[in-house]
Amino acid sequence: MIINSHVHINTDENYFFYSNYGLQQFLTEMDDNNVDFALPTLNPKLSIFRCPNDCSMHCPKTANSVNNNLNSCNCSNAKRHRIGIFEESEKLVLKCKTCGTIILKSSIDPLHNYNIALMNLTKSYRTKMRPLIYLSLCKSTIQAEIDFFENTYGNELAGFKFHPWNDQVSVAGFRVHTNKPILIHTGMRYLESGANAITFAENNPDVKIVIAHAGALNETCLRKIAVLKNVFVDCCPSTFMFKAKYSSLFSPDEINSPEDIYYKVLDFVPSNKILFGSDSPWGNSEDELAVISKLHISESVKKQILYKNAVRLYGLDCG
Repeated sequence: MIINSHVHINTDENYFFYSNYGLQQFLTEMDDNNVDFALPTLNPKLSIFRCPNDCSMHCPKTANSVNNNLNSCNCSNAKRHRIGIFEESEKLVLKCKTCGTIILKSSIDPLHNYNIALMNLTKSYRTKMRPLIYLSLCKSTIQAEIDFFENTYGNELAGFKFHPWNDQVSVAGFRVHTNKPILIHTGMRYLESGANAITFAENNPDVKIVIAHAGALNETCLRKIAVLKNVFVDCCPSTFMFKAKYSSLFSPDEINSPEDIYYKVLDFVPSNKILFGSDSPWGNSEDELAVISKLHISESVKKQILYKNAVRLYGLDCG
Protein backbone atom coordinates (compact mmCIF):
# COMPACT_ATOMS: atom_id res chain seq x y z
CA MET A 1 0.00 0.00 0.00
CA ILE A 2 1.05 3.62 -0.65
CA ILE A 3 -0.44 6.71 1.00
CA ASN A 4 0.52 10.12 -0.35
CA SER A 5 0.18 12.43 2.65
CA HIS A 6 1.36 15.65 0.97
CA VAL A 7 -0.04 16.78 -2.39
CA HIS A 8 -1.65 19.95 -3.78
CA ILE A 9 -4.43 20.29 -6.34
CA ASN A 10 -6.30 23.20 -7.93
CA THR A 11 -10.06 23.60 -7.66
CA ASP A 12 -10.39 25.95 -10.65
CA GLU A 13 -8.22 28.14 -12.87
CA ASN A 14 -7.55 30.79 -10.23
CA TYR A 15 -4.01 29.75 -9.34
CA PHE A 16 -0.80 31.39 -10.53
CA PHE A 17 1.68 28.53 -10.06
CA TYR A 18 1.15 25.09 -11.65
CA SER A 19 -2.22 26.42 -12.72
CA ASN A 20 -2.88 23.33 -14.86
CA TYR A 21 -2.61 20.74 -12.06
CA GLY A 22 -6.08 19.65 -11.03
CA LEU A 23 -7.81 16.60 -9.63
CA GLN A 24 -7.78 14.61 -12.86
CA GLN A 25 -4.04 15.08 -13.29
CA PHE A 26 -3.46 13.82 -9.78
CA LEU A 27 -5.82 10.86 -10.20
CA THR A 28 -3.80 9.86 -13.25
CA GLU A 29 -0.60 10.23 -11.22
CA MET A 30 -2.09 8.01 -8.52
CA ASP A 31 -3.10 5.33 -10.99
CA ASP A 32 0.19 5.41 -12.89
CA ASN A 33 2.17 4.92 -9.67
CA ASN A 34 -0.15 2.58 -7.75
CA VAL A 35 -0.86 5.13 -5.02
CA ASP A 36 -3.79 3.81 -3.01
CA PHE A 37 -4.80 6.82 -0.94
CA ALA A 38 -4.01 10.54 -0.71
CA LEU A 39 -4.49 13.59 1.49
CA PRO A 40 -4.78 16.48 -0.98
CA THR A 41 -4.76 20.12 0.01
CA LEU A 42 -5.16 23.33 -1.99
CA ASN A 43 -2.36 24.68 -4.12
CA PRO A 44 -1.32 27.66 -1.94
CA LYS A 45 -0.58 29.84 -4.97
CA LEU A 46 -4.09 31.23 -5.26
CA SER A 47 -4.66 34.32 -7.37
CA ILE A 48 -5.87 36.27 -4.33
CA PHE A 49 -2.28 36.11 -3.04
CA ARG A 50 -0.98 38.24 -5.92
CA CYS A 51 -0.68 42.01 -5.86
CA PRO A 52 -2.09 43.68 -9.00
CA ASN A 53 1.05 45.85 -9.07
CA ASP A 54 3.40 42.91 -9.41
CA CYS A 55 5.12 43.11 -12.77
CA SER A 56 4.51 39.42 -13.51
CA MET A 57 0.78 40.23 -13.69
CA HIS A 58 1.42 42.11 -16.94
CA CYS A 59 4.75 40.80 -18.25
CA PRO A 60 4.40 39.21 -21.72
CA LYS A 61 7.23 36.81 -20.86
CA THR A 62 5.08 35.12 -18.24
CA ALA A 63 1.57 35.64 -19.61
CA ASN A 64 1.16 32.12 -20.98
CA SER A 65 3.14 30.30 -18.31
CA VAL A 66 1.61 27.91 -15.80
CA ASN A 67 4.19 29.28 -13.35
CA ASN A 68 3.46 32.98 -13.76
CA ASN A 69 4.48 33.82 -10.21
CA LEU A 70 6.60 36.21 -8.16
CA ASN A 71 9.81 34.54 -9.34
CA SER A 72 8.97 34.23 -13.03
CA CYS A 73 10.24 37.63 -14.09
CA ASN A 74 14.00 37.95 -14.57
CA CYS A 75 14.00 41.63 -15.50
CA SER A 76 16.85 43.66 -14.01
CA ASN A 77 14.38 46.02 -12.32
CA ALA A 78 11.56 43.64 -11.58
CA LYS A 79 8.76 45.03 -9.44
CA ARG A 80 8.10 41.96 -7.32
CA HIS A 81 5.41 42.25 -4.70
CA ARG A 82 4.66 39.95 -1.75
CA ILE A 83 1.19 39.55 -0.26
CA GLY A 84 0.94 38.91 3.48
CA ILE A 85 -1.78 38.33 6.04
CA PHE A 86 -2.34 41.03 8.65
CA GLU A 87 -4.95 41.50 11.38
CA GLU A 88 -6.83 44.72 12.00
CA SER A 89 -9.83 45.13 14.32
CA GLU A 90 -10.37 41.36 14.51
CA LYS A 91 -10.42 41.05 10.73
CA LEU A 92 -8.08 39.32 8.32
CA VAL A 93 -6.40 41.72 5.92
CA LEU A 94 -4.62 40.59 2.76
CA LYS A 95 -2.13 43.33 1.96
CA CYS A 96 0.95 43.74 -0.21
CA LYS A 97 4.04 44.11 1.97
CA THR A 98 5.83 45.90 -0.90
CA CYS A 99 3.41 48.64 -1.94
CA GLY A 100 0.72 48.49 0.77
CA THR A 101 -2.15 47.66 -1.59
CA ILE A 102 -5.03 46.08 0.34
CA ILE A 103 -6.46 43.09 -1.49
CA LEU A 104 -9.32 42.42 0.92
CA LYS A 105 -10.55 42.65 4.51
CA SER A 106 -12.69 39.86 5.87
CA SER A 107 -14.01 38.34 9.08
CA ILE A 108 -14.01 34.97 7.27
CA ASP A 109 -10.95 33.13 5.97
CA PRO A 110 -10.67 34.00 2.24
CA LEU A 111 -9.80 30.33 1.65
CA HIS A 112 -13.17 29.21 3.06
CA ASN A 113 -14.97 28.70 -0.26
CA TYR A 114 -11.89 27.22 -1.90
CA ASN A 115 -11.75 24.57 0.82
CA ILE A 116 -15.45 23.83 0.41
CA ALA A 117 -14.82 23.48 -3.32
CA LEU A 118 -12.00 21.02 -2.55
CA MET A 119 -14.30 18.96 -0.34
CA ASN A 120 -16.95 18.89 -3.06
CA LEU A 121 -14.48 18.18 -5.84
CA THR A 122 -13.08 15.13 -4.06
CA LYS A 123 -16.37 13.86 -2.61
CA SER A 124 -16.78 11.11 -5.20
CA TYR A 125 -13.34 9.76 -4.32
CA ARG A 126 -13.58 9.31 -0.54
CA THR A 127 -12.33 5.73 -0.87
CA LYS A 128 -9.15 7.19 -2.38
CA MET A 129 -8.66 10.53 -0.63
CA ARG A 130 -9.50 12.78 2.31
CA PRO A 131 -8.48 16.43 2.05
CA LEU A 132 -6.37 18.58 4.33
CA ILE A 133 -8.01 22.00 4.78
CA TYR A 134 -5.60 24.86 4.06
CA LEU A 135 -6.12 27.62 6.65
CA SER A 136 -4.95 31.22 6.63
CA LEU A 137 -2.76 32.07 9.62
CA CYS A 138 -4.96 34.68 11.25
CA LYS A 139 -5.92 34.52 14.93
CA SER A 140 -9.24 36.23 14.22
CA THR A 141 -10.44 33.51 11.86
CA ILE A 142 -8.47 30.29 12.36
CA GLN A 143 -10.37 28.61 15.19
CA ALA A 144 -13.74 29.39 13.61
CA GLU A 145 -12.54 27.74 10.40
CA ILE A 146 -11.30 24.66 12.25
CA ASP A 147 -14.61 24.35 14.07
CA PHE A 148 -16.64 24.83 10.89
CA PHE A 149 -14.84 22.17 8.87
CA GLU A 150 -14.67 19.66 11.71
CA ASN A 151 -18.37 20.08 12.50
CA THR A 152 -19.50 20.14 8.87
CA TYR A 153 -17.36 17.37 7.37
CA GLY A 154 -16.19 15.24 10.30
CA ASN A 155 -14.12 12.31 9.10
CA GLU A 156 -14.50 13.33 5.46
CA LEU A 157 -11.46 15.54 6.03
CA ALA A 158 -8.10 14.26 7.26
CA GLY A 159 -6.73 17.40 8.88
CA PHE A 160 -5.39 20.88 8.19
CA LYS A 161 -2.49 22.59 6.42
CA PHE A 162 -0.56 25.75 7.40
CA HIS A 163 1.79 27.61 5.03
CA PRO A 164 3.69 30.29 6.99
CA TRP A 165 5.76 31.52 4.04
CA ASN A 166 2.81 31.93 1.70
CA ASP A 167 0.92 33.81 4.43
CA GLN A 168 4.03 35.70 5.62
CA VAL A 169 3.08 34.79 9.20
CA SER A 170 4.96 32.66 11.74
CA VAL A 171 3.05 29.80 13.33
CA ALA A 172 4.94 30.17 16.61
CA GLY A 173 2.35 32.31 18.39
CA PHE A 174 -0.76 30.31 17.49
CA ARG A 175 -2.80 28.09 19.78
CA VAL A 176 -5.64 26.02 18.34
CA HIS A 177 -8.02 23.27 19.37
CA THR A 178 -8.49 20.35 16.99
CA ASN A 179 -8.47 16.57 17.06
CA LYS A 180 -7.11 16.49 13.50
CA PRO A 181 -3.42 16.52 12.51
CA ILE A 182 -1.87 19.67 11.02
CA LEU A 183 0.70 19.66 8.21
CA ILE A 184 3.04 22.68 8.45
CA HIS A 185 5.24 23.90 5.59
CA THR A 186 8.82 24.61 6.66
CA GLY A 187 11.93 26.00 4.99
CA MET A 188 15.08 27.99 5.73
CA ARG A 189 13.59 31.49 5.92
CA TYR A 190 12.64 32.78 9.36
CA LEU A 191 8.85 32.89 8.96
CA GLU A 192 8.78 29.29 7.71
CA SER A 193 11.49 27.90 9.99
CA GLY A 194 11.31 24.50 11.60
CA ALA A 195 12.02 26.23 14.90
CA ASN A 196 8.71 28.10 14.63
CA ALA A 197 6.87 24.88 13.80
CA ILE A 198 8.46 23.19 16.81
CA THR A 199 7.39 26.09 19.03
CA PHE A 200 3.85 25.67 17.72
CA ALA A 201 3.99 21.95 18.49
CA GLU A 202 5.27 22.60 22.01
CA ASN A 203 2.52 25.17 22.61
CA ASN A 204 -0.11 22.74 21.29
CA PRO A 205 0.92 19.39 22.80
CA ASP A 206 -2.49 17.80 22.21
CA VAL A 207 -2.37 18.53 18.47
CA LYS A 208 -0.55 16.15 16.15
CA ILE A 209 1.85 17.97 13.83
CA VAL A 210 3.56 16.95 10.59
CA ILE A 211 6.57 19.10 9.73
CA ALA A 212 6.94 19.24 5.95
CA HIS A 213 10.08 19.24 3.83
CA ALA A 214 12.21 17.50 6.46
CA GLY A 215 12.27 20.62 8.61
CA ALA A 216 14.82 22.07 6.14
CA LEU A 217 17.16 19.36 7.51
CA ASN A 218 17.87 21.51 10.55
CA GLU A 219 19.45 19.16 13.09
CA THR A 220 17.98 20.96 16.10
CA CYS A 221 14.53 20.65 14.53
CA LEU A 222 15.07 16.96 13.71
CA ARG A 223 16.15 16.23 17.29
CA LYS A 224 12.96 17.87 18.56
CA ILE A 225 10.81 15.88 16.12
CA ALA A 226 12.39 12.71 17.50
CA VAL A 227 11.40 13.40 21.10
CA LEU A 228 8.11 15.29 20.85
CA LYS A 229 5.32 12.74 20.96
CA ASN A 230 2.95 14.83 18.85
CA VAL A 231 5.36 15.60 15.98
CA PHE A 232 6.00 13.76 12.69
CA VAL A 233 7.89 14.69 9.50
CA ASP A 234 7.83 14.18 5.74
CA CYS A 235 10.82 14.35 3.38
CA CYS A 236 9.15 15.46 0.18
CA PRO A 237 9.75 16.52 -2.47
CA SER A 238 13.23 15.02 -2.08
CA THR A 239 14.10 15.03 -5.79
CA PHE A 240 12.90 18.61 -6.27
CA MET A 241 14.70 19.70 -3.10
CA PHE A 242 17.94 18.13 -4.23
CA LYS A 243 17.75 19.64 -7.72
CA ALA A 244 17.02 23.06 -6.23
CA LYS A 245 20.16 23.09 -4.09
CA TYR A 246 20.67 26.22 -2.01
CA SER A 247 17.00 27.01 -2.34
CA SER A 248 14.78 28.03 0.55
CA LEU A 249 13.99 24.41 1.44
CA PHE A 250 17.39 23.28 2.68
CA SER A 251 21.13 23.79 2.46
CA PRO A 252 22.76 20.74 0.83
CA ASP A 253 25.61 20.27 3.28
CA GLU A 254 26.69 16.61 2.95
CA ILE A 255 23.61 15.89 0.81
CA ASN A 256 24.69 14.23 -2.42
CA SER A 257 21.42 12.70 -3.59
CA PRO A 258 17.68 12.79 -2.84
CA GLU A 259 18.18 9.58 -0.87
CA ASP A 260 20.54 11.43 1.48
CA ILE A 261 17.62 13.61 2.58
CA TYR A 262 15.89 10.50 3.94
CA TYR A 263 19.12 9.16 5.43
CA LYS A 264 19.74 12.47 7.21
CA VAL A 265 16.25 12.43 8.72
CA LEU A 266 16.59 8.77 9.69
CA ASP A 267 19.84 9.62 11.51
CA PHE A 268 17.74 11.63 13.98
CA VAL A 269 14.08 10.62 13.71
CA PRO A 270 12.57 7.17 14.40
CA SER A 271 11.14 5.55 11.28
CA ASN A 272 7.66 5.42 12.85
CA LYS A 273 7.48 9.23 12.59
CA ILE A 274 8.27 9.66 8.87
CA LEU A 275 5.54 9.98 6.22
CA PHE A 276 5.62 9.56 2.47
CA GLY A 277 4.47 12.38 0.24
CA SER A 278 5.13 13.80 -3.22
CA ASP A 279 4.34 17.51 -2.75
CA SER A 280 2.87 17.32 -6.27
CA PRO A 281 3.00 19.29 -8.48
CA TRP A 282 6.33 20.57 -7.12
CA GLY A 283 7.39 16.94 -6.92
CA ASN A 284 5.68 13.84 -8.26
CA SER A 285 4.86 10.34 -7.09
CA GLU A 286 7.08 8.59 -9.63
CA ASP A 287 10.26 10.41 -8.54
CA GLU A 288 9.52 10.14 -4.83
CA LEU A 289 8.74 6.44 -4.98
CA ALA A 290 11.94 5.86 -6.96
CA VAL A 291 13.86 7.49 -4.10
CA ILE A 292 12.17 5.24 -1.53
CA SER A 293 12.97 2.16 -3.63
CA LYS A 294 16.69 3.05 -3.63
CA LEU A 295 16.96 3.45 0.13
CA HIS A 296 19.06 0.84 1.90
CA ILE A 297 16.53 0.26 4.65
CA SER A 298 14.43 -2.75 5.57
CA GLU A 299 11.11 -3.49 3.88
CA SER A 300 9.38 -3.08 7.23
CA VAL A 301 10.74 0.47 7.53
CA LYS A 302 9.71 1.27 3.96
CA LYS A 303 6.18 0.11 4.79
CA GLN A 304 6.13 2.41 7.83
CA ILE A 305 7.08 5.36 5.66
CA LEU A 306 4.87 4.49 2.69
CA TYR A 307 1.63 3.94 4.60
CA LYS A 308 1.66 2.54 8.13
CA ASN A 309 2.59 5.80 9.84
CA ALA A 310 -0.08 7.72 7.91
CA VAL A 311 -2.74 5.14 8.77
CA ARG A 312 -1.87 5.46 12.47
CA LEU A 313 -1.51 9.25 12.53
CA TYR A 314 -4.62 10.13 10.53
CA GLY A 315 -6.79 7.26 11.77
CA LEU A 316 -7.37 6.00 8.25
CA ASP A 317 -9.36 2.83 7.60
CA CYS A 318 -7.63 2.06 4.29
CA GLY A 319 -4.70 0.08 5.69
